Amino acid sequence: MSSAWFGLNTALRGLVASQVMMDIGAHNTANANTAGYSRQRVTLVASTPFSYPAFNRSGLPGQVGTGVSIATIARVRDAFVDLQLRGQIPLEGAWTARRDELSKVEVIFPEPDPSGLGSVLGRFWDSWSDLSADPMSATARAAVVEVAATLAGRLNGTAAQLASLADGIDLQVGQDVAAINDLAARIASLNSQIQRVRISGDRPNDLEDQRDALFDDLAAIIPARLEPQADGTVTVLVGGTDLVNGGRARSLTTVPDLAGRLTPAWPDGSAVPLGEARLGALVAFRDVQLASYRAKLDTLAATVADAVNAVHATGFDANGTAGGAVFTYTAGDAAATLAVAAPIAADARRLAAAGATGQPGNGAIAGAIADLRLARLFGGGSQTATDAYAGMIGQIGSDTRQAIEMARNQALVTDQLRQRRESTSGVSLDEEAADMIRFQRSYQASARVITVMDEMLDTLINRTGLVGL
Repeated sequence: MSSAWFGLNTALRGLVASQVMMDIGAHNTANANTAGYSRQRVTLVASTPFSYPAFNRSGLPGQVGTGVSIATIARVRDAFVDLQLRGQIPLEGAWTARRDELSKVEVIFPEPDPSGLGSVLGRFWDSWSDLSADPMSATARAAVVEVAATLAGRLNGTAAQLASLADGIDLQVGQDVAAINDLAARIASLNSQIQRVRISGDRPNDLEDQRDALFDDLAAIIPARLEPQADGTVTVLVGGTDLVNGGRARSLTTVPDLAGRLTPAWPDGSAVPLGEARLGALVAFRDVQLASYRAKLDTLAATVADAVNAVHATGFDANGTAGGAVFTYTAGDAAATLAVAAPIAADARRLAAAGATGQPGNGAIAGAIADLRLARLFGGGSQTATDAYAGMIGQIGSDTRQAIEMARNQALVTDQLRQRRESTSGVSLDEEAADMIRFQRSYQASARVITVMDEMLDTLINRTGLVGL
Protein backbone atom coordinates (compact mmCIF):
# COMPACT_ATOMS: atom_id res chain seq x y z
CA MET A 1 0.00 0.00 0.00
CA SER A 2 1.05 3.64 -0.31
CA SER A 3 3.34 5.22 2.28
CA ALA A 4 2.63 8.15 4.56
CA TRP A 5 4.55 10.32 2.12
CA PHE A 6 2.31 9.38 -0.79
CA GLY A 7 -0.15 12.27 -0.56
CA LEU A 8 2.69 14.79 -0.26
CA ASN A 9 3.97 13.88 -3.70
CA THR A 10 0.46 14.02 -5.16
CA ALA A 11 -0.01 17.54 -3.83
CA LEU A 12 3.42 18.52 -5.16
CA ARG A 13 2.36 17.43 -8.66
CA GLY A 14 -0.67 19.72 -8.42
CA LEU A 15 1.52 22.55 -7.19
CA VAL A 16 3.92 22.16 -10.12
CA ALA A 17 1.07 21.90 -12.66
CA SER A 18 -0.54 25.08 -11.31
CA GLN A 19 2.78 26.87 -11.43
CA VAL A 20 3.36 25.88 -15.05
CA MET A 21 -0.14 27.00 -16.03
CA MET A 22 0.51 30.32 -14.30
CA ASP A 23 3.78 30.67 -16.23
CA ILE A 24 2.08 29.93 -19.56
CA GLY A 25 -0.72 32.38 -18.71
CA ALA A 26 1.87 35.05 -17.98
CA HIS A 27 3.61 34.26 -21.29
CA ASN A 28 0.31 34.59 -23.18
CA THR A 29 -0.48 37.89 -21.49
CA ALA A 30 2.97 39.31 -22.21
CA ASN A 31 2.58 38.45 -25.93
CA ALA A 32 -0.99 39.67 -26.34
CA ASN A 33 0.24 42.32 -28.82
CA THR A 34 2.99 40.28 -30.45
CA ALA A 35 2.34 39.86 -34.18
CA GLY A 36 2.07 36.23 -35.22
CA TYR A 37 1.94 34.90 -31.65
CA SER A 38 -0.38 31.95 -30.97
CA ARG A 39 -1.70 31.54 -27.46
CA GLN A 40 -0.46 28.44 -25.72
CA ARG A 41 -2.45 25.96 -23.69
CA VAL A 42 -1.36 23.40 -21.11
CA THR A 43 -2.95 19.98 -21.45
CA LEU A 44 -3.17 18.11 -18.15
CA VAL A 45 -3.75 14.39 -17.68
CA ALA A 46 -4.07 12.22 -14.60
CA SER A 47 -0.72 10.69 -13.79
CA THR A 48 -0.20 6.92 -13.67
CA PRO A 49 -2.26 5.54 -10.77
CA PHE A 50 -0.99 3.34 -7.93
CA SER A 51 -0.83 0.50 -8.42
CA TYR A 52 -0.87 -1.71 -11.48
CA PRO A 53 -2.28 -5.23 -11.13
CA ALA A 54 0.51 -7.42 -9.73
CA PHE A 55 1.18 -10.08 -7.10
CA ASN A 56 2.40 -7.45 -4.70
CA ARG A 57 -0.44 -5.02 -5.32
CA SER A 58 -1.72 -2.95 -2.43
CA GLY A 59 -4.89 -4.91 -1.93
CA LEU A 60 -7.02 -1.80 -1.95
CA PRO A 61 -10.40 -2.08 -3.67
CA GLY A 62 -9.33 0.38 -6.42
CA GLN A 63 -6.34 2.19 -7.83
CA VAL A 64 -5.14 5.22 -5.93
CA GLY A 65 -4.56 8.31 -8.04
CA THR A 66 -1.12 9.87 -7.99
CA GLY A 67 -2.08 13.38 -9.07
CA VAL A 68 -1.68 15.23 -12.33
CA SER A 69 0.90 15.36 -15.11
CA ILE A 70 1.53 17.89 -17.86
CA ALA A 71 0.94 16.16 -21.20
CA THR A 72 1.72 19.01 -23.61
CA ILE A 73 2.22 22.75 -23.89
CA ALA A 74 0.84 23.38 -27.36
CA ARG A 75 -0.08 26.26 -29.62
CA VAL A 76 -3.78 26.82 -30.25
CA ARG A 77 -4.09 26.79 -34.04
CA ASP A 78 -6.77 25.96 -36.60
CA ALA A 79 -4.99 24.20 -39.45
CA PHE A 80 -7.97 24.61 -41.80
CA VAL A 81 -8.11 28.39 -41.33
CA ASP A 82 -4.33 28.56 -41.83
CA LEU A 83 -4.70 26.67 -45.10
CA GLN A 84 -7.49 28.95 -46.31
CA LEU A 85 -5.62 32.12 -45.36
CA ARG A 86 -2.43 30.99 -47.06
CA GLY A 87 -4.44 30.46 -50.23
CA GLN A 88 -5.82 34.01 -50.14
CA ILE A 89 -2.72 35.96 -49.08
CA PRO A 90 -1.03 35.57 -52.52
CA LEU A 91 -4.16 36.87 -54.29
CA GLU A 92 -4.26 39.90 -52.01
CA GLY A 93 -0.62 40.60 -52.80
CA ALA A 94 -1.27 40.28 -56.55
CA TRP A 95 -4.25 42.64 -56.72
CA THR A 96 -2.64 45.15 -54.38
CA ALA A 97 0.42 45.27 -56.64
CA ARG A 98 -1.74 45.77 -59.75
CA ARG A 99 -3.73 48.52 -58.04
CA ASP A 100 -0.60 50.36 -56.95
CA GLU A 101 1.03 50.21 -60.38
CA LEU A 102 -2.13 51.23 -62.23
CA SER A 103 -2.51 54.23 -59.93
CA LYS A 104 0.93 55.32 -61.16
CA VAL A 105 -0.17 54.90 -64.79
CA GLU A 106 -3.20 57.12 -64.16
CA VAL A 107 -0.88 59.87 -62.96
CA ILE A 108 1.05 59.61 -66.24
CA PHE A 109 -2.17 60.17 -68.21
CA PRO A 110 -3.84 63.15 -66.44
CA GLU A 111 -7.01 63.21 -68.50
CA PRO A 112 -9.02 65.34 -69.07
CA ASP A 113 -6.49 67.83 -67.73
CA PRO A 114 -5.53 70.65 -70.18
CA SER A 115 -1.94 69.43 -70.00
CA GLY A 116 -2.98 65.92 -71.00
CA LEU A 117 -2.04 64.35 -74.30
CA GLY A 118 -5.65 64.42 -75.54
CA SER A 119 -5.87 68.18 -75.11
CA VAL A 120 -2.49 68.71 -76.80
CA LEU A 121 -3.55 66.54 -79.74
CA GLY A 122 -6.74 68.62 -80.09
CA ARG A 123 -4.72 71.85 -80.10
CA PHE A 124 -2.45 70.38 -82.76
CA TRP A 125 -5.37 69.86 -85.15
CA ASP A 126 -6.73 73.30 -84.26
CA SER A 127 -3.40 74.95 -85.13
CA TRP A 128 -3.52 73.47 -88.65
CA SER A 129 -7.09 74.67 -89.02
CA ASP A 130 -5.99 78.19 -88.05
CA LEU A 131 -3.14 78.01 -90.55
CA SER A 132 -5.50 76.93 -93.33
CA ALA A 133 -7.59 80.04 -92.66
CA ASP A 134 -4.55 82.36 -92.84
CA PRO A 135 -1.61 80.53 -94.50
CA MET A 136 0.43 83.73 -94.87
CA SER A 137 0.38 84.44 -91.10
CA ALA A 138 3.78 84.03 -89.49
CA THR A 139 2.05 83.76 -86.14
CA ALA A 140 -0.15 80.87 -87.32
CA ARG A 141 2.90 79.08 -88.73
CA ALA A 142 4.84 79.57 -85.50
CA ALA A 143 1.84 78.26 -83.54
CA VAL A 144 1.78 75.05 -85.61
CA VAL A 145 5.48 74.44 -84.99
CA GLU A 146 5.10 75.20 -81.29
CA VAL A 147 2.12 72.88 -80.78
CA ALA A 148 3.78 70.16 -82.89
CA ALA A 149 6.83 70.39 -80.65
CA THR A 150 4.57 70.29 -77.58
CA LEU A 151 2.81 67.18 -78.93
CA ALA A 152 6.13 65.47 -79.63
CA GLY A 153 7.45 66.47 -76.20
CA ARG A 154 4.30 65.21 -74.49
CA LEU A 155 4.60 61.87 -76.24
CA ASN A 156 8.31 61.72 -75.40
CA GLY A 157 7.62 62.49 -71.75
CA THR A 158 4.79 59.96 -71.51
CA ALA A 159 6.93 57.24 -73.08
CA ALA A 160 9.79 58.09 -70.73
CA GLN A 161 7.47 57.87 -67.71
CA LEU A 162 6.17 54.48 -68.83
CA ALA A 163 9.76 53.31 -69.29
CA SER A 164 10.63 54.67 -65.85
CA LEU A 165 7.68 52.78 -64.40
CA ALA A 166 8.99 49.59 -66.00
CA ASP A 167 12.44 50.32 -64.56
CA GLY A 168 10.83 50.77 -61.15
CA ILE A 169 9.14 47.38 -61.46
CA ASP A 170 12.53 45.87 -62.35
CA LEU A 171 13.85 47.31 -59.10
CA GLN A 172 10.90 45.88 -57.18
CA VAL A 173 11.45 42.47 -58.79
CA GLY A 174 15.05 42.50 -57.59
CA GLN A 175 13.97 43.55 -54.10
CA ASP A 176 11.28 40.87 -53.95
CA VAL A 177 13.74 38.18 -55.02
CA ALA A 178 16.14 39.34 -52.30
CA ALA A 179 13.25 39.25 -49.81
CA ILE A 180 12.34 35.70 -50.89
CA ASN A 181 15.93 34.56 -50.39
CA ASP A 182 16.07 36.18 -46.95
CA LEU A 183 12.75 34.65 -45.86
CA ALA A 184 13.73 31.22 -47.19
CA ALA A 185 17.07 31.34 -45.33
CA ARG A 186 15.34 32.33 -42.09
CA ILE A 187 12.74 29.57 -42.45
CA ALA A 188 15.54 27.05 -43.05
CA SER A 189 17.37 28.30 -39.95
CA LEU A 190 14.20 27.95 -37.86
CA ASN A 191 13.71 24.46 -39.31
CA SER A 192 17.09 23.44 -37.92
CA GLN A 193 16.35 24.93 -34.50
CA ILE A 194 12.89 23.35 -34.35
CA GLN A 195 14.29 19.96 -35.34
CA ARG A 196 16.82 20.06 -32.50
CA VAL A 197 14.15 21.04 -29.98
CA ARG A 198 11.83 18.30 -31.20
CA ILE A 199 14.59 15.71 -30.87
CA SER A 200 14.98 16.68 -27.22
CA GLY A 201 11.27 15.96 -26.71
CA ASP A 202 10.11 19.56 -26.28
CA ARG A 203 7.60 21.65 -28.22
CA PRO A 204 9.18 24.76 -29.89
CA ASN A 205 5.94 26.74 -29.93
CA ASP A 206 7.44 30.21 -30.22
CA LEU A 207 9.84 29.14 -32.96
CA GLU A 208 6.95 27.62 -34.91
CA ASP A 209 5.04 30.91 -34.59
CA GLN A 210 8.01 32.76 -36.04
CA ARG A 211 8.25 30.29 -38.91
CA ASP A 212 4.54 30.58 -39.71
CA ALA A 213 4.77 34.38 -39.76
CA LEU A 214 7.72 34.21 -42.16
CA PHE A 215 5.82 31.84 -44.43
CA ASP A 216 2.83 34.22 -44.54
CA ASP A 217 5.20 37.00 -45.63
CA LEU A 218 6.68 34.70 -48.28
CA ALA A 219 3.25 33.68 -49.58
CA ALA A 220 2.37 37.33 -50.24
CA ILE A 221 5.33 37.58 -52.63
CA ILE A 222 5.23 34.22 -54.38
CA PRO A 223 2.73 31.32 -54.20
CA ALA A 224 4.26 28.63 -52.02
CA ARG A 225 3.01 25.41 -50.49
CA LEU A 226 3.92 24.24 -47.00
CA GLU A 227 4.45 20.54 -46.35
CA PRO A 228 5.03 19.58 -42.67
CA GLN A 229 7.53 16.80 -42.04
CA ALA A 230 7.61 14.20 -39.26
CA ASP A 231 10.72 15.73 -37.67
CA GLY A 232 8.98 19.08 -37.14
CA THR A 233 10.53 20.80 -40.16
CA VAL A 234 8.56 22.07 -43.15
CA THR A 235 9.28 21.89 -46.85
CA VAL A 236 8.40 25.00 -48.82
CA LEU A 237 7.52 24.24 -52.44
CA VAL A 238 7.28 26.75 -55.28
CA GLY A 239 5.76 25.16 -58.34
CA GLY A 240 6.83 21.70 -57.22
CA THR A 241 10.45 22.71 -56.55
CA ASP A 242 11.63 22.90 -52.97
CA LEU A 243 12.63 26.42 -52.02
CA VAL A 244 13.26 25.24 -48.45
CA ASN A 245 13.98 21.65 -47.50
CA GLY A 246 14.89 21.06 -43.86
CA GLY A 247 17.76 23.33 -42.97
CA ARG A 248 18.65 24.05 -46.61
CA ALA A 249 17.29 26.92 -48.72
CA ARG A 250 17.73 27.68 -52.40
CA SER A 251 18.58 31.22 -53.51
CA LEU A 252 16.68 32.69 -56.43
CA THR A 253 18.34 35.04 -58.88
CA THR A 254 17.24 37.40 -61.64
CA VAL A 255 18.11 37.13 -65.33
CA PRO A 256 17.34 39.55 -68.18
CA ASP A 257 14.72 38.47 -70.70
CA LEU A 258 14.82 39.26 -74.43
CA ALA A 259 13.70 42.83 -73.73
CA GLY A 260 16.37 43.26 -71.05
CA ARG A 261 13.86 43.15 -68.21
CA LEU A 262 14.61 41.21 -65.04
CA THR A 263 12.79 37.93 -64.42
CA PRO A 264 13.20 35.59 -61.41
CA ALA A 265 15.04 32.33 -62.03
CA TRP A 266 16.36 29.33 -60.13
CA PRO A 267 20.14 29.08 -59.67
CA ASP A 268 20.39 26.93 -62.81
CA GLY A 269 18.70 29.67 -64.87
CA SER A 270 15.35 27.93 -65.26
CA ALA A 271 12.21 30.04 -64.90
CA VAL A 272 10.41 30.28 -61.58
CA PRO A 273 6.62 29.76 -61.78
CA LEU A 274 5.37 33.04 -60.34
CA GLY A 275 1.63 32.39 -60.26
CA GLU A 276 -0.79 34.82 -58.64
CA ALA A 277 1.10 36.79 -56.00
CA ARG A 278 2.86 40.14 -55.81
CA LEU A 279 5.95 39.16 -57.77
CA GLY A 280 3.99 37.46 -60.53
CA ALA A 281 1.57 40.38 -60.75
CA LEU A 282 4.43 42.86 -61.09
CA VAL A 283 6.14 40.90 -63.86
CA ALA A 284 2.85 40.31 -65.71
CA PHE A 285 1.86 43.97 -65.42
CA ARG A 286 5.24 45.10 -66.73
CA ASP A 287 5.40 42.61 -69.60
CA VAL A 288 1.72 42.61 -70.64
CA GLN A 289 -0.35 45.60 -69.52
CA LEU A 290 2.38 48.21 -69.41
CA ALA A 291 3.85 46.92 -72.68
CA SER A 292 0.35 47.15 -74.22
CA TYR A 293 -0.03 50.78 -73.15
CA ARG A 294 3.40 51.59 -74.55
CA ALA A 295 2.61 49.83 -77.83
CA LYS A 296 -0.66 51.78 -78.19
CA LEU A 297 1.19 55.01 -77.52
CA ASP A 298 3.79 54.12 -80.17
CA THR A 299 1.02 53.30 -82.64
CA LEU A 300 -0.69 56.63 -81.94
CA ALA A 301 2.53 58.59 -82.44
CA ALA A 302 3.62 56.74 -85.58
CA THR A 303 0.19 56.77 -87.23
CA VAL A 304 -0.41 60.48 -86.63
CA ALA A 305 3.12 61.33 -87.77
CA ASP A 306 2.87 59.20 -90.92
CA ALA A 307 -0.54 60.63 -91.84
CA VAL A 308 0.60 64.22 -91.33
CA ASN A 309 3.85 63.62 -93.22
CA ALA A 310 2.03 61.97 -96.13
CA VAL A 311 -0.36 64.90 -96.64
CA HIS A 312 2.33 67.51 -95.98
CA ALA A 313 4.59 65.99 -98.63
CA THR A 314 1.98 66.82 -101.28
CA GLY A 315 2.02 70.55 -100.48
CA PHE A 316 4.32 73.52 -100.94
CA ASP A 317 5.86 75.82 -98.36
CA ALA A 318 6.04 79.61 -98.34
CA ASN A 319 9.12 79.46 -100.54
CA GLY A 320 7.35 77.35 -103.17
CA THR A 321 9.35 74.25 -102.22
CA ALA A 322 7.71 70.84 -101.99
CA GLY A 323 6.85 69.88 -98.42
CA GLY A 324 8.96 67.40 -96.51
CA ALA A 325 8.33 65.52 -93.27
CA VAL A 326 6.79 67.40 -90.35
CA PHE A 327 7.80 64.69 -87.83
CA THR A 328 10.67 62.25 -87.57
CA TYR A 329 10.87 59.18 -85.33
CA THR A 330 12.67 55.90 -84.89
CA ALA A 331 10.66 52.91 -86.06
CA GLY A 332 9.53 50.70 -83.17
CA ASP A 333 10.07 53.51 -80.66
CA ALA A 334 7.91 56.27 -82.10
CA ALA A 335 6.54 57.84 -78.92
CA ALA A 336 9.93 58.19 -77.27
CA THR A 337 11.72 59.54 -80.35
CA LEU A 338 9.08 61.63 -82.09
CA ALA A 339 10.36 65.12 -82.95
CA VAL A 340 9.58 68.00 -85.26
CA ALA A 341 11.75 67.75 -88.37
CA ALA A 342 14.82 69.97 -88.06
CA PRO A 343 14.12 72.18 -91.15
CA ILE A 344 10.62 73.02 -89.92
CA ALA A 345 11.73 73.49 -86.32
CA ALA A 346 14.30 76.02 -87.57
CA ASP A 347 12.01 77.88 -90.02
CA ALA A 348 8.20 77.85 -89.79
CA ARG A 349 8.08 79.04 -93.43
CA ARG A 350 8.98 75.45 -94.39
CA LEU A 351 5.46 74.35 -93.46
CA ALA A 352 3.71 73.31 -96.66
CA ALA A 353 0.25 74.85 -96.29
CA ALA A 354 -0.45 75.41 -100.00
CA GLY A 355 -1.78 72.86 -102.43
CA ALA A 356 0.07 74.38 -105.37
CA THR A 357 3.26 76.36 -105.93
CA GLY A 358 3.11 80.08 -106.34
CA GLN A 359 -0.08 80.40 -104.29
CA PRO A 360 1.00 81.73 -100.87
CA GLY A 361 -2.60 82.33 -99.84
CA ASN A 362 -3.58 78.73 -100.54
CA GLY A 363 -4.23 76.77 -97.34
CA ALA A 364 -5.55 73.55 -98.86
CA ILE A 365 -2.86 71.28 -97.44
CA ALA A 366 -3.11 72.83 -93.98
CA GLY A 367 -6.87 72.24 -94.17
CA ALA A 368 -6.32 68.64 -95.29
CA ILE A 369 -4.03 68.02 -92.33
CA ALA A 370 -6.60 69.60 -89.99
CA ASP A 371 -9.19 67.23 -91.46
CA LEU A 372 -7.07 64.29 -90.32
CA ARG A 373 -8.73 64.90 -86.97
CA LEU A 374 -11.73 63.03 -88.41
CA ALA A 375 -9.78 60.47 -90.44
CA ARG A 376 -10.36 56.89 -89.31
CA LEU A 377 -6.76 55.79 -89.20
CA PHE A 378 -7.01 53.34 -86.29
CA GLY A 379 -8.81 50.16 -85.40
CA GLY A 380 -8.91 48.88 -88.94
CA GLY A 381 -10.51 52.08 -90.21
CA SER A 382 -13.06 52.42 -87.41
CA GLN A 383 -11.41 54.99 -85.13
CA THR A 384 -9.95 58.46 -85.33
CA ALA A 385 -6.80 59.41 -83.41
CA THR A 386 -8.97 60.95 -80.70
CA ASP A 387 -11.08 57.78 -80.53
CA ALA A 388 -7.98 55.58 -80.28
CA TYR A 389 -6.50 57.69 -77.51
CA ALA A 390 -9.82 57.84 -75.65
CA GLY A 391 -10.10 54.06 -75.92
CA MET A 392 -6.62 53.70 -74.44
CA ILE A 393 -7.51 56.01 -71.54
CA GLY A 394 -10.78 54.12 -71.06
CA GLN A 395 -8.90 50.83 -70.89
CA ILE A 396 -6.51 52.21 -68.28
CA GLY A 397 -9.45 53.49 -66.26
CA SER A 398 -11.27 50.16 -66.54
CA ASP A 399 -8.16 48.21 -65.53
CA THR A 400 -7.62 50.54 -62.57
CA ARG A 401 -11.22 50.25 -61.35
CA GLN A 402 -11.05 46.47 -61.60
CA ALA A 403 -7.79 46.36 -59.64
CA ILE A 404 -9.16 48.68 -56.95
CA GLU A 405 -12.33 46.61 -56.54
CA MET A 406 -10.53 43.28 -56.57
CA ALA A 407 -7.89 44.52 -54.11
CA ARG A 408 -10.65 45.76 -51.80
CA ASN A 409 -12.63 42.51 -52.07
CA GLN A 410 -9.55 40.37 -51.56
CA ALA A 411 -8.56 42.44 -48.52
CA LEU A 412 -12.01 41.78 -47.03
CA VAL A 413 -11.59 38.03 -47.56
CA THR A 414 -8.13 37.89 -46.00
CA ASP A 415 -9.15 40.19 -43.14
CA GLN A 416 -12.07 37.91 -42.33
CA LEU A 417 -9.80 34.87 -42.31
CA ARG A 418 -7.26 36.71 -40.17
CA GLN A 419 -10.02 37.52 -37.71
CA ARG A 420 -11.04 33.87 -37.63
CA ARG A 421 -7.44 32.91 -36.97
CA GLU A 422 -7.19 35.57 -34.28
CA SER A 423 -10.38 34.36 -32.62
CA THR A 424 -8.74 30.94 -32.28
CA SER A 425 -5.06 31.73 -31.79
CA GLY A 426 -5.15 35.26 -30.43
CA VAL A 427 -4.78 36.12 -26.75
CA SER A 428 -7.85 37.36 -24.87
CA LEU A 429 -6.68 39.34 -21.85
CA ASP A 430 -10.03 38.85 -20.11
CA GLU A 431 -9.84 35.09 -20.59
CA GLU A 432 -6.23 34.96 -19.42
CA ALA A 433 -7.08 37.01 -16.31
CA ALA A 434 -9.91 34.63 -15.43
CA ASP A 435 -7.66 31.61 -16.00
CA MET A 436 -4.90 33.04 -13.85
CA ILE A 437 -7.33 33.45 -10.93
CA ARG A 438 -8.35 29.83 -11.43
CA PHE A 439 -4.69 28.71 -11.55
CA GLN A 440 -3.97 30.76 -8.45
CA ARG A 441 -6.76 29.06 -6.53
CA SER A 442 -5.52 25.68 -7.70
CA TYR A 443 -2.00 26.53 -6.56
CA GLN A 444 -3.29 27.69 -3.16
CA ALA A 445 -5.34 24.49 -2.78
CA SER A 446 -2.33 22.30 -3.56
CA ALA A 447 -0.23 24.31 -1.13
CA ARG A 448 -2.92 23.85 1.51
CA VAL A 449 -2.87 20.09 0.92
CA ILE A 450 0.90 20.09 1.50
CA THR A 451 0.37 22.04 4.72
CA VAL A 452 -2.20 19.50 5.92
CA MET A 453 0.08 16.61 4.98
CA ASP A 454 2.90 18.32 6.86
CA GLU A 455 0.73 18.52 9.97
CA MET A 456 -0.21 14.85 9.59
CA LEU A 457 3.45 13.86 9.29
CA ASP A 458 4.29 16.00 12.31
CA THR A 459 1.70 14.07 14.30
CA LEU A 460 3.04 10.76 13.01
CA ILE A 461 6.68 11.54 13.61
CA ASN A 462 6.67 13.67 16.72
CA ARG A 463 3.61 12.60 18.67
CA THR A 464 2.75 9.01 17.84
CA GLY A 465 3.96 6.52 20.52
CA LEU A 466 4.53 9.09 23.26
CA VAL A 467 3.05 7.83 26.57
CA GLY A 468 1.94 9.97 29.48
CA LEU A 469 1.77 13.21 27.54
